Amino acid sequence: DFLRKLGATEVIGRLQGDGRKQPLQSQRWMYAVDCVGGPTLSTILAQMKHLGIVSAVGVAGGGLLDSSVYPFVLRGVRLLGVDSTLPWDCETYDKDPAFWKRQRAERLRVWKRLSEILTPDKLELLHAGTVSMEEVPAVCEKLLKGQIRGRMVVRTA
Repeated sequence: DFLRKLGATEVIGRLQGDGRKQPLQSQRWMYAVDCVGGPTLSTILAQMKHLGIVSAVGVAGGGLLDSSVYPFVLRGVRLLGVDSTLPWDCETYDKDPAFWKRQRAERLRVWKRLSEILTPDKLELLHAGTVSMEEVPAVCEKLLKGQIRGRMVVRTA
């Protein structure tokens, strides 16, 4: 019910691998956004449809990727990493101000689109609570057990 109120048309449980580590599984997804990483991302890749696209945006489940090249070379799957940090001062990044203006313009376009999709009423549904820094360890335990749904805000002062 919670996810349907946010706009989901299909709701599944937590996506877990079945332990067989098959490089290719039944094709299930055309597009996926993975905020977990680890075994979940490996399973998503194995289940992608031909020419599917996966956006990886997080590593809550781990930073290791146990996969093979098969989804990429047999199905043409694309794995796109999402740079959520936009580092301005890294020596390996482009120094051209025009590059950063384009990056900023693209991010503003995405944030504008998100503001149209995630309306205040939907954002309110996502807010699970506000906690102090002292409460973070206990909240993390609940998050790991799947006992909290939504986002927690940590009050730092």
